[in-house]
Amino acid sequence: MRKALWVVRDRITNAHAIDELLADATSRGIFDVVVQVRGRGDAYYRSTLEPQALALAGTDLDPLDHLTRFGATVGVRIHAWGNVFFVWSDKDGTLPGSPAHLVNRHPDWLLRPGGVTYLDPVGGSDWEGVYIDPANAAAREHTLAVFTDIASRYLVEGFHYDYVRYPQVTYAASPNDHEHVTALVREGAERLRRARPGILISAAVFPDPGVARDRVLQRWPEWARDGLVDLLCPMAYRRDTAEVERLLSRARAAAPNTEMWGGLMAYKGDPQLLRDQMRAASRAGCEGAILFAYDPDSRDLLDVFAAA
Repeated sequence: MRKALWVVRDRITNAHAIDELLADATSRGIFDVVVQVRGRGDAYYRSTLEPQALALAGTDLDPLDHLTRFGATVGVRIHAWGNVFFVWSDKDGTLPGSPAHLVNRHPDWLLRPGGVTYLDPVGGSDWEGVYIDPANAAAREHTLAVFTDIASRYLVEGFHYDYVRYPQVTYAASPNDHEHVTALVREGAERLRRARPGILISAAVFPDPGVARDRVLQRWPEWARDGLVDLLCPMAYRRDTAEVERLLSRARAAAPNTEMWGGLMAYKGDPQLLRDQMRAASRAGCEGAILFAYDPDSRDLLDVFAAA
């Protein structure tokens, strides 16, 4: 069973942390690492299209360059992870400080349900923060330009979409707005494959295809059917192992011909649960599993994940 790690952006803010990540992965036989390099409309790499992430201020580090260069020497495949429509959040409700950030530069691109200026950066019961409007063609074009720039300049194994959806269907103008989400995925497949032939395009998706379709306008079984993605990662984040297996089995049935890595949560202090859920992912027919998320303080879970 193939195994991979999701690595959130706060784990790649210095070279030592990146080197530890690569060592933790390779020493356990994990050779696919999905690293968040566009988290909130900012860049954990060198970019002329979006501002440098605040966490890198005052450093010369290019995390993605470090990952791809040193990952190649130890056989780790780096997948660049980009949040698609979700572009900003802040627990205090503060907007980005950089005037170059698209929230400040292009407020007309933002999703504005009910005429609000933007969704609250703090988030709420059914949204995570500020989104761009998937129906806005200019916003989609910018996003694709960012992703293509990454794929063309860095030796990445793959590109990974997250938040490739609406926050909720109630924030769309129409249930037919799923067409705008799929338009980005369709155009992304063409551009990314042209920029880097052989690139593996993957997506983190809601595991229940009906919920994905109806609640967040994410029609990922159609993406799989049309060859727009090469790999699906259904996020079966549940403590109930039987429910994890049910969700992943349903996902497997909805995209029987597309590679699938079951997305599992690393629940701290519960290695047996992870062991059981790895078995559930295998029984559901997943070719691999991907763990959310890498944490150097939970190496016991990494050990279980690698050995299961």
